Amino acid sequence: MGVTFPMFSKIEVNGEGRHPLYQKLITAAPTAVAPEESGFYARMVSKGRAPLYPDDILWNFEKFLVGRDGLVIQRFSPDMTPEDPL
Repeated sequence: MGVTFPMFSKIEVNGEGRHPLYQKLITAAPTAVAPEESGFYARMVSKGRAPLYPDDILWNFEKFLVGRDGLVIQRFSPDMTPEDPL
């Protein structure tokens, strides 16, 4: 038997309709750590993709590290890889 209920749905991560999960994540970590001399933010702005607010999720693959205790440890920019030193 297959699943008969929706497993995924689109949610808002920015703006007034921001999902409560992202509201909590962003409140705990309002800015993302980026690699040195990343330039990612500047590239997004040059393509007309500037965030409306400083704490907005910038792009896909922005990451939040959450500890086993449920507390947000850090937020990382989309171009930060697990191999990047902090």
